[in-house]
Amino acid sequence: MTNIISNIWELYGIKENPFSTLPILVIGGTITVESFVGRSDDILKMRRIIGSKGGSRIFVYGDVGVGKTSFVNVVRHSALENGLFTPFKEIAVQEDWDTNDLILNTLSAIFGTLKLLKEKPISNATFEKLESLFEIGKISRSGGISIAGFGGEYAKEQKTDTLLTTNLHTFFQEIITEINDKTKKETVIHYNNLEVLPEKKIRYIFENLRDFFQTTGVHFIFVGNLMVFSTVQSIPRFASNLSDIFHLETLGLEEVEEVIRKRFNTLRISSDYNIIFPYADDCLSILYDLMEGNIRNILNSLSTAVLEITTERPIILDRNKLARTLKSVLEKKFLHNLTDRPKEVLKEMVKHKEITNKALSDKLKIPRSNLSSYIKDLESKGCVYLRRKNGKDKFWSTSSNIKWSLLEEAPQQTLSIFRNPT
Repeated sequence: MTNIISNIWELYGIKENPFSTLPILVIGGTITVESFVGRSDDILKMRRIIGSKGGSRIFVYGDVGVGKTSFVNVVRHSALENGLFTPFKEIAVQEDWDTNDLILNTLSAIFGTLKLLKEKPISNATFEKLESLFEIGKISRSGGISIAGFGGEYAKEQKTDTLLTTNLHTFFQEIITEINDKTKKETVIHYNNLEVLPEKKIRYIFENLRDFFQTTGVHFIFVGNLMVFSTVQSIPRFASNLSDIFHLETLGLEEVEEVIRKRFNTLRISSDYNIIFPYADDCLSILYDLMEGNIRNILNSLSTAVLEITTERPIILDRNKLARTLKSVLEKKFLHNLTDRPKEVLKEMVKHKEITNKALSDKLKIPRSNLSSYIKDLESKGCVYLRRKNGKDKFWSTSSNIKWSLLEEAPQQTLSIFRNPT
């Protein structure tokens, strides 16, 4: 029986997976802030905004997987080093939140970070009041949802009508005033994953929390995809108060190469060990073109392929091994249980960066009612996602894994009668 190495990455001279798609953290994490590459102009611009007095409202948007969260966390790391207060973990928005939920989770993120600080920039009385809200008050941890990764959970069903938005806002202002007075700096709050909110919920929250998001001395950073940005832009009362907007494009191929090199060097077991890169040079350029530069999708593809084929020795992926391996994974995990019609829809969709129901219906000669059913099924299986909306038009894209079907093996080379000397 073959023995499988428990940590295959040691075979490549590194401690753990260098292709992790988790974002860079504000503090800690094995993928360090120093591993971040590119976007220097945007980083400098956002640092200047956060360094100004009075607070701000910043919106960061772009396609899923271009590195938005890591970008903001790199900026927040700099803010933390310069004495500003910011929760260590970004606030991951949940689809069922209302206005009170958002403020409570903001307070919870602040509480979770304050608990970890030996020197708290807040009075004991205010900290105890905050603590009572999450630990011994009417909002219980029991059965609660994870808020910020550092505790401070609450069960939504245990909220009471006394927790009104205005009271929560007042308490938030009280805490911010104390923190900012003590640090002589300001506070940065980072909301992530806004795309999980339904469009109606986005409108409701941003229309009703306009005053909350204008709290003096707080720099609010909102992160979402293209669909969220278009929705926010259609809310005049909020959009008109945005301090700045950052649209993040994909990194260049050389920048992606640098990201991976830095990660391998950071994760090197020791200087006594050589590093083995598990892919040939052309693999990265092939994946870059296939994924249109999306770094998360490139890293996920490399991670999947290496983990799939590595057992007791390091394997170097060439173009053909990469294609065969990822197509095999795609068939086993996604395609094997699809019927012919959904497969036909998927085969057409993967040819396009984005496509509407109507365009698909016209190309495939499938009634739109039937097509909507197929797309809904494909969405539930993680094969497609709604990329953006424009009026009534919905633009759909295939998940990155489906794009593996487009990988091609190199043609067999004809053996030359002239051989290089060995």
